[in-house]
Amino acid sequence: MRALTFLRFVVCGALLLAHGHTTFGNNISVGNTTLGAQNQSDQTVAITFDVAWENSWRTSNNEANYDGAWIFVKYRVNGTSDWRHCTLAPAQFTAGTGATIVVSSDSMGAFIHRSTNGIGNVNFNGNTLSWHYGADGVINGDNVQIRLFALEMVYIPEGEYYLGSGGSEVNCFKNGNSASAFLVEGPGAIQTGTNAGDLNLNGQGTNGTVIPAGYPNGFNAFWIMKYECSQQQFADFLNHLTSVQAAANNTSTNFAGSSHPAFTPLVADRAYNNLSVAQATAFADWAGLRPYSELEFEKACRGKSILPVPNEYPWGTTAAVRMESNQFSNAGQPDEAVLTGVLANAAYRNSNSSGNGTGRPVRVGIFARSTGSGRELSGATYYGVLNMGDNLIELTIRAGTAIGQSVDAATHGDGHLRAAGATDITTWQTSAFGGRGTHYASPAGSMGHMRVSDRDNMDSNVGSTSAAYGIRLARTAN
Repeated sequence: MRALTFLRFVVCGALLLAHGHTTFGNNISVGNTTLGAQNQSDQTVAITFDVAWENSWRTSNNEANYDGAWIFVKYRVNGTSDWRHCTLAPAQFTAGTGATIVVSSDSMGAFIHRSTNGIGNVNFNGNTLSWHYGADGVINGDNVQIRLFALEMVYIPEGEYYLGSGGSEVNCFKNGNSASAFLVEGPGAIQTGTNAGDLNLNGQGTNGTVIPAGYPNGFNAFWIMKYECSQQQFADFLNHLTSVQAAANNTSTNFAGSSHPAFTPLVADRAYNNLSVAQATAFADWAGLRPYSELEFEKACRGKSILPVPNEYPWGTTAAVRMESNQFSNAGQPDEAVLTGVLANAAYRNSNSSGNGTGRPVRVGIFARSTGSGRELSGATYYGVLNMGDNLIELTIRAGTAIGQSVDAATHGDGHLRAAGATDITTWQTSAFGGRGTHYASPAGSMGHMRVSDRDNMDSNVGSTSAAYGIRLARTAN
């Protein structure tokens, strides 16, 4: 039998920044990708690649976390238009110098991150994963194409943390009938209610229910996307679906003038909007990730064992400085930035009656300035996640409804969608989601939506397509 041959090997980074001079931390690239040794008996083939990104970190103090990249691979058999997900061999990988690789427990992809403490740009060369092509129904004589994708992620470590801040946020979580924050002390089930020690849902959900142990309650370690999904990332998603699936998921004007399978974003690095829950969950399923919960939202913002600041924003203070429409440099370009000397740390569309907000989503990670940017000025959460409170609404899993509580933290996408383009994970229903963060286009008095513990949008009807919604996804750590 002749060996498996690959007619064409194309690297396609899920965050493609074609202009490599960008220096603002939301730039990841994959290169020098080659096929290595093929084992016909166990039907595996090695994939070697380099991966690099900017402003990486790992620390064992304070935050005690690190960033990394989620790597996954797609393939298609020559002569077909159906891109499918590659199953990785769980024990066959090699990390480049300075890196650690962890293949996911379901073999849908792998995380790569620093192996030791450090901060700054990383370039991990000579990494190797192994595709178990036999598990995907590919035989030794098939001609195939494969493409490799990478998404920047942030590791959120295991540990107890607080829900609610003790402030005046709308419908914020509370400890029983008090005004105090609620401490999530372990990975088990959580009783809701108004008794001391219960998690009070405070009008956004049915008290007296039990949030199951399987729900993503934030105590266990998880990974979350460092940035909101960009237009380029979503274009890559659409271009690797069938034409029918792509048509169902292309609800945006962000790709005007282009078509499948060559959707081209108007502004590649701007946060992708004009979508509904259906598109967000389809992207999650395709990428081997999952939506994240409103509890995980607060953990990722606030940090573990950190006493909350009443009415705090994701960057840990009660001060928010709006970016105005005339405060951009290189607007719409890969290096879109905040003008030098401007202290804005949040982008929201129409935050005051003056209407001088940005008027649109901005480049993902825009406030992570190249120099002199601390947590507040960069609008960063405790763990270094960006734009959690501004830019676009985070679609998160509700904690207070039966359908939301039925979502399991162990359920991730399997890389495949229904023929019509929707996810086949039944618990990822529209009614399971609400909105957290941002002040996209609301009246002046609702800036509170940007606060970590504000739950005013958790009962919103998120079933329709909205310019205010964005995509940010997660994955439970092995």
